[in-house]
Amino acid sequence: MDWARLEIIVPAILIILYILYYRKFRFYLIAEKAQPNIIRHKLARGTPPPSYPNGWYRLCRSAELKIGQVEEIKFAGRHIAYYRGTDKVVYAVAAYCPHMGANLGIGGQVKFNSCIECPFHGWAFDGKSGLCVNSEKLDPKIVSTYCYNNIENMDPNKKGEYLQKVQEGEIKIKTYLVKELRGMVYIWLHCLEAKPWYEPVSEQSDHLQLRGESVNYVNCHIQEIPENGADARHFDYIHSSVNDYIPTWIVSFKWTMKSLPANDPDFYKKMEHSKEKVRKYQKNLFDQYLSNKDLRQYMNVLCLDAYLVIFNKWKFNVIWATGFQMGPATVALYVLSDVFEALYKQAIQPVERFNLKVFHTLYTTRLLPYWASAYILGGELRQVIADVSLWNNKIFTDKVSYNLKGDADPLLLRWRQWDPGILRKVQMLQNGEYEFNKLKMLQQEQLFIVLIVLVIIAFIIAHLITKCQGKEKEQQAKDRLKKKFIKNNIETLNDMNEEEALLLQETFKNTLENSKQGKIAKYDPRMQKIQEIRQKTVKFILTHE
Repeated sequence: MDWARLEIIVPAILIILYILYYRKFRFYLIAEKAQPNIIRHKLARGTPPPSYPNGWYRLCRSAELKIGQVEEIKFAGRHIAYYRGTDKVVYAVAAYCPHMGANLGIGGQVKFNSCIECPFHGWAFDGKSGLCVNSEKLDPKIVSTYCYNNIENMDPNKKGEYLQKVQEGEIKIKTYLVKELRGMVYIWLHCLEAKPWYEPVSEQSDHLQLRGESVNYVNCHIQEIPENGADARHFDYIHSSVNDYIPTWIVSFKWTMKSLPANDPDFYKKMEHSKEKVRKYQKNLFDQYLSNKDLRQYMNVLCLDAYLVIFNKWKFNVIWATGFQMGPATVALYVLSDVFEALYKQAIQPVERFNLKVFHTLYTTRLLPYWASAYILGGELRQVIADVSLWNNKIFTDKVSYNLKGDADPLLLRWRQWDPGILRKVQMLQNGEYEFNKLKMLQQEQLFIVLIVLVIIAFIIAHLITKCQGKEKEQQAKDRLKKKFIKNNIETLNDMNEEEALLLQETFKNTLENSKQGKIAKYDPRMQKIQEIRQKTVKFILTHE
């Protein structure tokens, strides 16, 4: 192989592989796509509390919404259009235009900096006030509003009119309070349109970098998912296996947990960890999240230790996790180990009753390789899928039997007594049909295959480089020996005329080619004058080839 070409090809291959690797693992997304699950989410689910607790919810990631981009989402039984104005601010409004009912989020465009324009007839609505406006000055459009006298029976009024005028003047659409914080956009939902009584907390530390996200569709009540974090006993049954191939009697996980509302009078004493390293880490987190005493009543904290158990005999503490549930639909779980640090943001978007979209966003330390963070996300997703299979097929138990003599059920009882979805008045909106297409999941095993292929390719390239370098060094050594041989016989060569020298050159070449094929050419009787040199040549080639 030509080494000069290899010097170009190998770096090019490595650059291409790194680009592919970077694009795949820099932000690793594992998401379900839609499938019809109407039947499943309409199954009997017991007697649960109302489905949409008041609070802050994730709307989208900041990077998903560019300037001038308009999107539509079904959220808590209602349709919402959201967009980023040319002023770089995110706005959210009711999706349907009051003119003729067009969906502003599908085909609508940003206009007048903060307004969204209806794709049907060009009516523009300000994202701040909700007013229908005429220009950049945001001067309101004056319209007349009519409604049916009796739309069910289509009866006219006394004047014989099917539509009667009910209002004239300015017109508004509903707007939603939106906040953008550290790469995430949140929306405030409240059944009575009350203002927020708490603010979303920044869950991301500066030294952690966004690495990936998983998305799952779940059919259960919204309370079931954060409550799962306070359920200490289910970890031993659902989350004990390391993967699908290694039996738990060989390697397994064991868990210990504490869970407590942040406003507990003895919070710091009860949540204190036995290890100094973890205590220091948790202190920094507690200072960040619990500094505002007014917010503590809306926050629950858990501390989780994971042990790797080998042959049910040797136990090693490998992970320390600290989680903060803020409001009804947001959890920040910080994970510390001897190798890395990570943050999982869990966010729940209620689509409609018993139909939820659950996000797990991963942040890790910057020095952690991209493939490693992708593997960590895949491992976390495996644990989530184990929970989802149960959530999708259970009912909400409103009459709960607890074993208060144990150490696990008291945590569950304490959590239900605290749950912010119960503490505040909530609203259950009318159901509407919504369909999802289920995505084919990218399983964790596929990640193994990708990594193995990359390792094999890297090994082959390294082998080729080593082999080529070895051949080049070997050839250089042979050339040095040949030069030395010719130098030693220079006197004999000087005694030859031009014809004899050419004949010697041809003979040397033929002998070299034959020796590579395992053959030795017979002597030519016409070459008596150079027989001595030829014999030396053959001997040299047989010795050094």
